[in-house]
Amino acid sequence: MKEYLKVTDTITLTIEISAFLLTLFVYLYHGTRFSLIDKASLKTPQDHQLYSCLVSTFLGALGSVHITPFVYDVAELSMDVIDRRRIFYIFLMCTTFLSMLTLYIVHRVRGCRFSLYARVCMYCALSAVVLNYTQLILRGYLDINVLYDYHVYSIASTAINIITGCILLSFPIKYLFNVYVKHKSAE
Repeated sequence: MKEYLKVTDTITLTIEISAFLLTLFVYLYHGTRFSLIDKASLKTPQDHQLYSCLVSTFLGALGSVHITPFVYDVAELSMDVIDRRRIFYIFLMCTTFLSMLTLYIVHRVRGCRFSLYARVCMYCALSAVVLNYTQLILRGYLDINVLYDYHVYSIASTAINIITGCILLSFPIKYLFNVYVKHKSAE
């Protein structure tokens, strides 16, 4: 099962980094200035959607590249198993919540509306927080391993990550396809 999780983590990381790079390419192609404060540069609904997707993919890629490995390093601390579980799940919940809060603040500061993609990412992050909270209570305080023994936790967290990555990857692919169709029809 650990090999399966390593493969799916690698696939998820690849999807999220590809989504970020493609969205960055689309953002630069579209010509919108990247600024966290300048509200005037977002003129059309497409600008709002593009900025929202760029910030969402950036936070998703940042979480996959930096935060997730750090959380697993925290899980390898030499201490009591129950305490280590508590720290692990609390840290996962806090980092996910902080990324949700950062996404919200960046949208509000810029005056940008949440795109459908950013909302789905927020819903997936919220479900990950609830899943980690459930694990914290079950494994950290009650020492019940029912979700862990039947691989419900690992499958659910992998599914959440893959859904988030695919949602974030779908926007730049759709945008680039529309640009391609527009160029083909102009010829």
